[in-house]
Amino acid sequence: MTVDLVAVRVLRTLPVAHDPDVLAIDAGARRLYVASESGTLSTFSLADSRAPIALGDVFVGDGAHAVAVDPLTHRLYLPLADEGGRCLLRVLLPRD
Repeated sequence: MTVDLVAVRVLRTLPVAHDPDVLAIDAGARRLYVASESGTLSTFSLADSRAPIALGDVFVGDGAHAVAVDPLTHRLYLPLADEGGRCLLRVLLPRD
């Protein structure tokens, strides 16, 4: 949701994947990522200063509720505790 902190009111609400719990911002790419317990990553463009624009969701793996962004390469790092019985670090490079 987009919130006006001065007026203390909600301006807009956008859907995200089930059980969102982690946010990451890539300031250079002007994107916001929301990782969820459900394993889905929601992506938003921050190019419009008035409000985020939903770019879509992608399933990255069960329990993918952590995300880190490299501000130089714009790669996303998503650690998965149990992917087929093994720990895994999923690395994604977003499309322009």
